[in-house]
Amino acid sequence: MTIRAAGPLGRVIESDGTVIKARTGYQLKPDASALILLSRVALLLDDGTLADKPHPLLRWAADSQLGQQTDLVRQVAGRRALAVEALRARGQAVTRLRAEPQWRLAVGLGNRANAHEIGLSLHGTYGWPVIPGSSLKGLAAAWAADPDSGAEEAEVTRILGGPRPSAGKRGPAEARQGTVRFLDAIPAGGRVTVAVDVLTPHVKPYYDSAAKDSRKTPVPPAEYHNPVPVNFLTVSGAFAVDLYGPDADHVRQAAEWLIAAGDGLGAGAKTAAG
Repeated sequence: MTIRAAGPLGRVIESDGTVIKARTGYQLKPDASALILLSRVALLLDDGTLADKPHPLLRWAADSQLGQQTDLVRQVAGRRALAVEALRARGQAVTRLRAEPQWRLAVGLGNRANAHEIGLSLHGTYGWPVIPGSSLKGLAAAWAADPDSGAEEAEVTRILGGPRPSAGKRGPAEARQGTVRFLDAIPAGGRVTVAVDVLTPHVKPYYDSAAKDSRKTPVPPAEYHNPVPVNFLTVSGAFAVDLYGPDADHVRQAAEWLIAAGDGLGAGAKTAAG
């Protein structure tokens, strides 16, 4: 069985239902851009409907490690290090952290940039896994907003900007830029590991009916409903996290919030799984 890809990439990419491959006369190299393949490829069945199992794309992502080439990953890490030093030379305070999940990280799972709803945060140029700076900032803010963190509302707003939730309240109505910038976290000198994971809802009719119309009584959950496995991509390995700003104390405080949040809350989806 041959499954074709929709659009212009259909001239280049096809699948046998198990793997994706280049059509005759073309090549699909190991360093192919994952950003293009995961966000622009839609696999269609013979009747023109969307294939409901994007396993070929997920398998390619794991087999190719999303196009990460070790030498290129090292070069990009080196360029980031030079950029950090340039910031320091301009008088900015910089803190570098090393973030490594206990097991696997699912960041960007809710993204809908692909017809098959494959969610994973990818670098806008290289197509490699990243942890967006906005996610890191939100994680630090979530920790700082907790009353048990001991952070004062004015301090959180000054460092992270506002308005932001704090102790169950909204911050000042006037928008304000924070003093600390969070860069996207990139692989820390070596490629991270990409793997296919799975979750298996056991009562899909119940979840579907409950989400479709909250005004109607949902289909009762029952053990005779068929489990429906859902595959998704995860990453593991070390990321370089860089924060910078004009005030060293503010950068240090933001880093402390981020460290505490990483240990206490976890990043991305499926945090209960590590």
